[in-house]
Amino acid sequence: MDLNLKRFVMFITLICLTGCWDRIEINDLAFVTATGIDKEDENKFRVSCQIPLPGAMGGAGSSGGGGGTSGEKPYYVDSSLGRNVKESNDNLQQQMSRRLYFAHRRVVVFGKELASSGFKKSLDVILVQPQSRLSTFVVITEGKAIDILNASPHLEQLPAEAIREMTKNSLGINVRDVLLDISRPGKDPVIPIVDTVKTNNDKKEEQSDEIKIDRFAVLKNDKLVFSTNPEESLGIMWLKQKMTGKSITYPIGDTEEVNVEINRENLTVTHNISNGKPSFTINVKAYSVLKQNEQSFTIKNSEIYGELKEKLDKTIEDQIESIIEHSKSESIDVFGFGWYLFRYENKQWQDQWEKNWDQLLKDLEVTIKADTDIRTITNTGIDAED
Repeated sequence: MDLNLKRFVMFITLICLTGCWDRIEINDLAFVTATGIDKEDENKFRVSCQIPLPGAMGGAGSSGGGGGTSGEKPYYVDSSLGRNVKESNDNLQQQMSRRLYFAHRRVVVFGKELASSGFKKSLDVILVQPQSRLSTFVVITEGKAIDILNASPHLEQLPAEAIREMTKNSLGINVRDVLLDISRPGKDPVIPIVDTVKTNNDKKEEQSDEIKIDRFAVLKNDKLVFSTNPEESLGIMWLKQKMTGKSITYPIGDTEEVNVEINRENLTVTHNISNGKPSFTINVKAYSVLKQNEQSFTIKNSEIYGELKEKLDKTIEDQIESIIEHSKSESIDVFGFGWYLFRYENKQWQDQWEKNWDQLLKDLEVTIKADTDIRTITNTGIDAED
């Protein structure tokens, strides 16, 4: 073989043997599963990180999902203060013997104080952290974010995992969704609210702080304005088409109530422009199963079936109307009517509506029409198709 060729082959071989130049041992990393950000007094910011402790996550002595070996928590939460979020995060890193690693972060929790004053800058700082992901879920708490990170859910080893699973069953709003809603004209974000509740256990020593998500934070741009009540929460779920698998209890007559589970749903929107003013119609089509039927309503009777359907239609319309009217009164576009006009009537949006949209929104005419179908009921009733 030619000498120069031999030298070339040897040179190429040496390059392949150089190894990974930025290799980091796994035991030199602190895997962050959740981050909490709170605004403290005197314009200080507290950044908290939840880090799993592998040695306390299983083996003999492990006690349930939230327990660790010998009763220890399987995670560690630490926090640090700073004049801004970046400084707080840097101060926290200085307290750690391992490098903070964010690729496995499930959720970011914002405290109410920060959410009310605006959190977009804090979200931007999180994005520039190495390994941060746009798919990380975002939630808001009406207390302190650090308290949520210190919860003790029994069915999961980490509060971050419990929040992620419950958020997926709710709206599942991630960093990308929030940034898009903030940047889109005529669209405001809606973010799940996470709370902690004590378990219903007579033995106080066995009670724990469980995670709960059943409300939503409604924002104007990046600032929290109000939180929803139960009816408004269901209205948001309808608008986001997230009601499949959820149930609704509604009254029939003076004292009777029934419960239906939504099997399938579809929402469509149409608009009309009259005298330069837009109006919208929201059409909801839902298929349901009657799950709770204490009065044994027999829907073979067309009159009874018609009453059940009419009441369900009205209940859905009221739920959607409640959140739309409340948000309109605050000049908040929770559904994104403005974003709809931006896409489908762009010229008129830019020329006529965009500058005064907050005021026009308050007087916007929105018609809601629900059409439901109750296919089957419990074994005490009869199939609707019989």
